[in-house]
Amino acid sequence: MIACKSIAETGDTIMTKKITIIGATGHLGHRVTAKLVEKGAEVTAIVRDPVTAKSALPAEVRLVHGDVSDPGSLKSALQGTETLYITLNTESLDTTLPFHTEREGVINVVAAAKEAGVQHIMQIAGVDTAYPEFSTEGMAYGTNAIRQGGIDAIKTSGIPYTFFYCSFFLDSLPKFLMDNQLAVIGNHVHPIWFTNSSDLADLVFNAIDNDAAKNKEFAVQGQEAKTYTEGATEFLKAYAPEAEVIRLPMEAVGQMGLPEEQAAFIEHLLTFVQQLKEEQVDSETREVLGSPKHTISSFAEELRGEI
Repeated sequence: MIACKSIAETGDTIMTKKITIIGATGHLGHRVTAKLVEKGAEVTAIVRDPVTAKSALPAEVRLVHGDVSDPGSLKSALQGTETLYITLNTESLDTTLPFHTEREGVINVVAAAKEAGVQHIMQIAGVDTAYPEFSTEGMAYGTNAIRQGGIDAIKTSGIPYTFFYCSFFLDSLPKFLMDNQLAVIGNHVHPIWFTNSSDLADLVFNAIDNDAAKNKEFAVQGQEAKTYTEGATEFLKAYAPEAEVIRLPMEAVGQMGLPEEQAAFIEHLLTFVQQLKEEQVDSETREVLGSPKHTISSFAEELRGEI
């Protein structure tokens, strides 16, 4: 199905919103990309393997070869790009590695973007990046130290930027669903303003060609705050009503038989979420780019329909 194009009118000129995405095949990136296509944006995805990406992304997406570890490929891939959206992720806590996509990779992207004449760079990060005071125990999320190098490169590039500092994504919950059980690991008592990839796509779309969004940092939060346990329970009722939520102590991570590095990362993530206490801080986001449309249940129903 080919989506009808959304347009922005300036005088007598009709303009299609155009965006280039790095990370379009990722866990969040693929849904944001699909939603942007549905909204009528003209999307180009810079990917390492166009053949593989073709089966993962909507047919309307233009695929261009590029690798964040290869500056030469990026310079070529970014030619003609005005608006660039970066959605990358790391699941390593090792800051000593010589290359991380969110650090050296983004630094390479920024250098190539400057040469290519990119006019606007957007990127996502966690809400705690902008609001470290949400950490009730003063705990820092381990990947932030890695991500910061890329963030600094964007901010000092001279290219107008937009950062989306996002709350916990509901998209992640199905990862914890196994054998008709969704495990809530740890003792979660603080509120989370759960967000989702569909509402994020709306914000990205509304930020394209929007001067009010440039050189701004926006918190991305959902309609209501729930504890992790409450949110997971509400999500599951709509996503997999035949399943049940079970509560496990943090020690359970070490008993799952996961590779050591993966288990360490998951335990770190859940321990961090456990002590995170969010406040609502997205008033400017709602004013400039729009309010979230989904409840926890409505987004779960949307995901269920895609299974």
